[in-house]
Amino acid sequence: MAALRLQALPLLAGLLIEAAWAGLVWLGPLQTQIPRFWALLLPAFLGYLAAAWWVWRRPAGPLWSLLGLALLFRLTLLLSEPSLSDDIYRYVWDGRVQRAGINPYLHAPESPEVAQLRNGLYAGINHKDLSTIYPPLAQFFFLGVCAVHPGIWAMKGALVAVELGLVLLLVRILRQRGQDQRRVLLYAWNPLPVIEVAGSGHLDVLAVSLLLLALYWLEAGRRLPALWAAAGALLAKFLPALALPLFWQRLQGQRRLLWWLPLLVGLGFLPYIGAGLQLFAGLQAYLLKWRFNDALFSTVYQLLRDPALGQDEAALHQAKLLGAGLLGLVVLWACWRITDLYRATFTILGAYLLLTPTLHPWYLMWVLPFLALFPAPAWLYLSGAIFLAYDVLSGYSNTGIWEERPWVLWAEFLPFYLLLLGLPLYRFLKRRTH
Repeated sequence: MAALRLQALPLLAGLLIEAAWAGLVWLGPLQTQIPRFWALLLPAFLGYLAAAWWVWRRPAGPLWSLLGLALLFRLTLLLSEPSLSDDIYRYVWDGRVQRAGINPYLHAPESPEVAQLRNGLYAGINHKDLSTIYPPLAQFFFLGVCAVHPGIWAMKGALVAVELGLVLLLVRILRQRGQDQRRVLLYAWNPLPVIEVAGSGHLDVLAVSLLLLALYWLEAGRRLPALWAAAGALLAKFLPALALPLFWQRLQGQRRLLWWLPLLVGLGFLPYIGAGLQLFAGLQAYLLKWRFNDALFSTVYQLLRDPALGQDEAALHQAKLLGAGLLGLVVLWACWRITDLYRATFTILGAYLLLTPTLHPWYLMWVLPFLALFPAPAWLYLSGAIFLAYDVLSGYSNTGIWEERPWVLWAEFLPFYLLLLGLPLYRFLKRRTH
């Protein structure tokens, strides 16, 4: 009987999670209902933790039923309106601009040169005064989806299909490493990718999938395909550039193959080269102006800033330089001290997320797949707590003012850092006393 109850645990947890997703669809637009969103998210996250505990404690059990439920979660939220983020409207816009034969890097959506393309989705586009920030492979993806159907549901469906490929790739990676394949549940059932891909339709999953594929092939000794996948990841988002030193280190004797990276990246930019420096105008604006949910960066900035100034631009610049320097040291340390390729990549990407001035909830997509390999309690906690950052939407939807409240950062990051730093210290002291 006890064994049967344990076998029933993942099914009950899955039904609890599915009920939460059905509740979110029933709620409708979430940006004005953040407390209700949290209320439904809490049981989903508790169900996820219960299922993760079951996988961790049970030496055997079903895999495909777990994946089937993961698919059901995504199909349910695929029906919902993307109300926590409006990024997907820009994806569709960029695809439509390209279908009209216009370079998406040349004109911001509010420019008169593209006024004829405005339709009912135009109002949902954010930062209409800026040209696109997304790299070439992302643009090819947008164009391909819009060639089939230029709408948000088609875009979300395509991104969910990419993510399902990521889930299957994680199964292969776990098998490659000799780990329990059911641990894919630590990613596939986590509420964050369900909400941020099936719910909001975020592009990061495309770049994350290609980066994981590159790591998988590199570990399998397929060096050339690994570099092709790494180039694809770079052309989808620029963040995978941080992992390139790991490729340099592991291609000893075959580093001439690295020429494929600049060649493929250059070819990716070639169709858009007519935009000139406008290719990076959106990225420049992001790097210079964006700040959100930046606990560690904000602490450094407050230590450096002049209290007499409302915003100290010099201190902001110094904080960014200091963060970049610390990140560089982490990359070097991961390259030379961490032998496990996946753990080294996890360490580098995790350090970036902690040092960046901007940490939207969907940015955790970059580390979530690694939790299936390294179930770190601190990151598991943050993957749930980071939804508190959406508190900012409550005020913004009512007043139009984007204002973060301090309690949110404390609730997100104080327990996270206690777990991140406290658990290794506890284990060290425990070893010392035995």
